Amino acid sequence: MEKKSRFAGIDLCRGIAAYGVVLLHSGDKTWSTVDPLSAQLSYLFNFPVPFFLATSFYLIICRRNPDFSWNYWQVRLRRIFLPYIIWTIVFLIIKTIMFLALHQDNKLNELFKDPFSIIFYGGAAIQLYFLPILLVGTSLIIVAFYLDKTKINIRGLFVLTLLSLIFYNLLIITNNTFLLGPNVAFQGLLNQLIPNHNNTNEFLRFISVITAWIVRCMPYFFIATTWRFILFKSDFTLQFSKLTATTLALLVFIITDFLRNWFLPIGFREVLLGYSLLAFGIALSNHLKDNSFIKDLGLCSFGIYLIHPLAINIMEILVKRIQPHLLEEVTILSQMVFSLPSFFISWLAVHLLMKNSTISKYLFST
Repeated sequence: MEKKSRFAGIDLCRGIAAYGVVLLHSGDKTWSTVDPLSAQLSYLFNFPVPFFLATSFYLIICRRNPDFSWNYWQVRLRRIFLPYIIWTIVFLIIKTIMFLALHQDNKLNELFKDPFSIIFYGGAAIQLYFLPILLVGTSLIIVAFYLDKTKINIRGLFVLTLLSLIFYNLLIITNNTFLLGPNVAFQGLLNQLIPNHNNTNEFLRFISVITAWIVRCMPYFFIATTWRFILFKSDFTLQFSKLTATTLALLVFIITDFLRNWFLPIGFREVLLGYSLLAFGIALSNHLKDNSFIKDLGLCSFGIYLIHPLAINIMEILVKRIQPHLLEEVTILSQMVFSLPSFFISWLAVHLLMKNSTISKYLFST
């Protein structure tokens, strides 16, 4: 019973993060001009991917006896790789049909001009890049196995965590992080070393992207490893109530989100956003009873993340016919008009699809 209630808060936060993704994709500068208030709102909803990364590493590592066996690797690969391949094919087919029907040959040519991006970097749809990042990040389990064998102490873990945060922040401020869209990385470094390079060397591109993804995942990995040490290998206990812990976690998340980068480097802020929301979800679980609504939201959150661009496209068609002026500028109103219905359409679609065990297994990894 405790395990179920513990995850209730995480499930609720998963749903909030899934909605955050939908909102972020419900209008940006690629659509039209963006109202400053809308840009501010989008900035406040930059926490979903950090939260999903933090949650993934926490659930993998923070166990008393984590499984690092080959069987676990096979299951993990299936749960990430198969949905990635299937959804890549789905979005390629849908976009091809749509572009052909609308006689948008230029967009069709753009879609297929970079096959390596489609295969390795989630180029078929903007949200798919998260799955290869997660797959690459999972490889850090090898490091977890090694650290477990070496009996590293808490000081060593704190040092590794701090170093990983510094490296990730340097990656961002030097313009070497992964760029979504062109799907390249280490452009700042490559522009200095190879001034006239044009990303035609796919091997160099692959290595640079994988390296950038590993650097991004390292802080999440080391914090999860440190968290596991505190939970299972130390005598640490909270010196305040569960309600106070819940409140503190929420305050840390809100302050970190609203104060931007005023008191934290950008890389530190991102990771803190993810883990503070996760900590809030865990602490909140102590106060939530079993709830089928929240459970279903958590179960469907991964599917909502994957399917939501289709719902947004449906809303775009409807808005063009009913209220076309909403497409003239991205505002908070237009974001709400797109994001709220798109979120609930996605949730309903995933809920219905998951009733079929085969579809649920291969599309949503359940």
